[in-house]
Amino acid sequence: MSIIPGWLRALGKKAVSMPSAPLSVLRDEHVNLSVLTAVGDPLGTRWRSRSPWSAVVDQLSAARAEAAAAGVTVVTEAASITHSSGPAVILGVEGADVVGAEPDRLFELHEMGVRVLGLVHYSDNKLGTIGMSAFGGRGTRAVRGGRRSAGLSPLGKEVVAEMNRLDMLIDLAHADFATTMSVCEHSTAPVVSSHTGVTGAQDFPRFISDAEVEAIAATGGVIGLSPSRIGSYAMQDLDDFARHAAHVAQLVGVEHLCVGTDMNGVIGYLDGFDGPRDLPMLATALAHTGFDAAEVRGILGDNALRVLKTVLSHSGQPVPQHRVR
Repeated sequence: MSIIPGWLRALGKKAVSMPSAPLSVLRDEHVNLSVLTAVGDPLGTRWRSRSPWSAVVDQLSAARAEAAAAGVTVVTEAASITHSSGPAVILGVEGADVVGAEPDRLFELHEMGVRVLGLVHYSDNKLGTIGMSAFGGRGTRAVRGGRRSAGLSPLGKEVVAEMNRLDMLIDLAHADFATTMSVCEHSTAPVVSSHTGVTGAQDFPRFISDAEVEAIAATGGVIGLSPSRIGSYAMQDLDDFARHAAHVAQLVGVEHLCVGTDMNGVIGYLDGFDGPRDLPMLATALAHTGFDAAEVRGILGDNALRVLKTVLSHSGQPVPQHRVR
């Protein structure tokens, strides 16, 4: 979904080319399931005329409308994922700032069908702290200057517990080391880092350490490798992607690997990949690195599907309302 409005995206393209694709590409390229997210931090809400909460609601409404127009099903439970005919999406939010400001919003997001929630995006919030700022720096000035403690806050711990109870998947893609490690310690369900890379293969502020990889894997979760590039930073080509995959597989096992394209949310992709139609190119690169056919299938979908089914196993059942303090 194009979270950024047309006029702002057009203005941004004058400075940098951002790849974008409609949801219809899922059917065209035989992608069965994707996570479709709103942006809940100031990057996605501040420029809108209404409140941050209204901005998130508007984005989720637009996501449902775009899915309906493209003939894509929105699913909320494990059974629907299994039995959905044609492409499907799960709704998510990157940046739980509105939950940090008003904890009761977590239940409301669940009621609206949100099943994946990134605790932080490009700014610290009342739940946790970030690994990289929107300008590429490590963390935030508040944390570096000692004005804010890194990691999961007491409220963040309560939200993690409530997300576990509501069968919502916790995404740590933009979290820093302290937040990631604390979430993995407190969560009773698998967690993910949906679009990232690993510092064991290549140093970059958005990538996660071996310790974080091991902690996420210990929850039963997956690490989603993002085939994206930011100029001369992050992954550059398919060989880089395959090196990251090999490192994670050697460290914790191939069953903890998946792909997170961050479609419509990246400045650019690595050489050899230009969106979902090039997923076969990722498969070829993985095969050349030594992954067998079953392992490649796992990385391209089966592993993520396993985690989603595990976490969403009870999401279709009524959930009594319980307020986070």
